Amino acid sequence: MSFHTLLLLLCFCCIACTKVVKLPLRTAPSQFVIEGNITDQPGPYLVRVFQTSAFYDSNSFKGITGATVQVADNRGNSELLTDNGGGNYYTRHLQGIPGNTYTLNVRIGSNSFSATSEMPQLVPLNGLAIGQITNTGKVVLVALPEFVNPPGPGLSYYLFNQTVNGVLDKTLYYWNSQYSAGQPNSFDLARSDPDSTLHVGDSIRIEMQCLDESMYRYWSGLDAAATGNGGSYPGNPVTNLSGGALGYFSAHTSRVMGKKVD
Repeated sequence: MSFHTLLLLLCFCCIACTKVVKLPLRTAPSQFVIEGNITDQPGPYLVRVFQTSAFYDSNSFKGITGATVQVADNRGNSELLTDNGGGNYYTRHLQGIPGNTYTLNVRIGSNSFSATSEMPQLVPLNGLAIGQITNTGKVVLVALPEFVNPPGPGLSYYLFNQTVNGVLDKTLYYWNSQYSAGQPNSFDLARSDPDSTLHVGDSIRIEMQCLDESMYRYWSGLDAAATGNGGSYPGNPVTNLSGGALGYFSAHTSRVMGKKVD
């Protein structure tokens, strides 16, 4: 028998004897996850309620139907959200207003969860510039939202979502006005990949959110957990939800601006 024939038989035996083995993993128990957003833009607003699944399940998240979801503000307005299936619950009449405080209550069977978020006053997004910066030794093109931080006292908190050619940039861009109160913004949207740059002809879209402090802590904690720089945020990010659910409830302003890189 030649060496090549023996090698082929060995390979065949290895392939033929292969089977899928499920290891006895110590999977964590499933948890409820809630994601809710109220903005100063016209509704309806969406609250998503779902549940994490076991490791081997084909569906990582299961939408929860039949929950009782209520949103109220500090002016006495309250609304039960409509269950549209798949874990999606929508408002019908509620309108987000800067300065108002909003409370979310979710009941799933015997489990109750709640969160409170205050919508800050709007900081206007005045423009969108494209500039060059040096990112880890490489010159790249980045977007620079143009706005002026409000004067103190107190900090302003921001989250920016960037879409490039219709694709959402997965980098988390969060910022606060510490050391820059009353000053024009200097925070550019440099992506986490140092080789990533905007190009001439790209179409970009920026959403600027003005957040409260609890949501700023959530996004910064999520970023720290995702990048392995947990520090004071080990594991899951700090949530403003009580009752043991993961996720967040955010009342924020929202302004969107687009631009073509030229």
